[in-house]
Formats: sequence, C-alpha cells, structure tokens
Amino acid sequence: MTSGYNLQGLIRKNTINALTQFDKMGYYSENIANWSTNGYKAVRFEEVMGENGYSKAVIRTDHSGGSLQVTKAPLDVGIDGPGFIPVTSEGGEIYYTRNGAFSLGKDGILKNSNNDVVGAGIQIPADSVKVEIKGNGDVYTYKTIPGEGEFQGTIPLVIFQNPEGLKEVGNNRWEKTEISGEETLVTDHNRICQYKVERSNVDIFTHVNDIMRVNASLLASTTLMSAVDQMYEKAINIKD
Repeated sequence: MTSGYNLQGLIRKNTINALTQFDKMGYYSENIANWSTNGYKAVRFEEVMGENGYSKAVIRTDHSGGSLQVTKAPLDVGIDGPGFIPVTSEGGEIYYTRNGAFSLGKDGILKNSNNDVVGAGIQIPADSVKVEIKGNGDVYTYKTIPGEGEFQGTIPLVIFQNPEGLKEVGNNRWEKTEISGEETLVTDHNRICQYKVERSNVDIFTHVNDIMRVNASLLASTTLMSAVDQMYEKAINIKD
C-alpha cells in the first residue's frame, strides 16, 4: 500500500514537473522569437513552492532597459533609463510603450506602428526639412536650414512605482493596473535619444542555455514516465 502510494506521488510530481517545463519552454521560445523586436521585455518564469508542497509558476516581466541602436530615422527615439512613452489608440485607450520607432500618419501626426498617437498629438508640418527631438522630448521642426526651429510639442515620459504590475496588451504596449499604480510624469530629464531605438532586453545566450536545460529535464521526465509505465505493465502481467 505504501509502495503504491509512493509511486502515485512520484507520478504526480513528475507530471507536474513535465507540465512546468513545457510552460517554461513556451515562454523562453517567445522571448527568443522577440529577440530582435524593438522595446520587447523578456518574461521571467519563476518557480515558487506552493502550500501543497508542489512548485507553481510565477510569470514576471523584466523591465530593465535594452541596448540603444543608432538609426538614420529622425523620428526614432530611444529611452535612456526608466520610463514609458504614453500613446493613445484609435479607440481612445491609453497605453505605454518603450518602442520609439515612430512615423507620421496621413494627417502628419506622430504615431507608432500600431497607429497609436504619441503623447497629446504632435503634428509635423509637411514643409519641414528637419525634425529635432531634444533630450527632454521637445520636438522642433525647421522649414529652412539654417533657420529658427518651431516648437511642435513634447514626447512625454512617465514612470510607475511598480512597472511589473503593468498589463501587457500586445505589440509592446502596456496598460496600468491597480498593482502598477498611477503614472508619474517625468520632468526636467534628458532621457529621450533621437536617431536611436531600444532593442529587446533578451539575453539570447542565456535563453538558449535555459532551453537546453529545460529540454534535458523534459527528457528525464519522459524517461521516468516510460520506466513507470513498464513497471505497471510488469505488475499487471504478474497478477494475470
């Protein structure tokens, strides 16, 4: 009776471990797939011990900054340090992003790749020959070079007390929650970098190593399940 109970416990633990490893594999694979996605934040898969003695998964997002890559596009901006840029969707929802690969919509308004409006709406005149984005987010346009710049608005930067509490809504956008708290506008800063975009913060080498370890654990789990299956089969044959 005790032996059978122990065997059932072993099977249960092994099954839970295999399911956990499959979940890990999925999140690690998603991180690797977004390695080259601007502003993407890697997902951490952590295991904590539950009250029943079995481990359970806790999913966390790593909001550390990625490296800044130099581009030739004047509307590209990277954030050097903590913070998010607020954008407004076509449906009026306010989201937050670190993907600063911006462009102009048909109306000349500064937007992201999801057609969300950046900040309060910054319009770039069609006859502009130069766009300058300063470190504090102020946007100036020039009709002639040399000439005097015309102020068009500011790309705002906000921070959250608990960024891990933000909810991902897709396409490198986040929305605030009760856990994240309200946003705080950052003033008097120099974090906006023109002609740059933030790359993902995925450590590709660490993730490849993690996938190899998860794969080894899955192989061990399937090998153990195969051995247990053979034990059951032999026990049934002996009984018969």
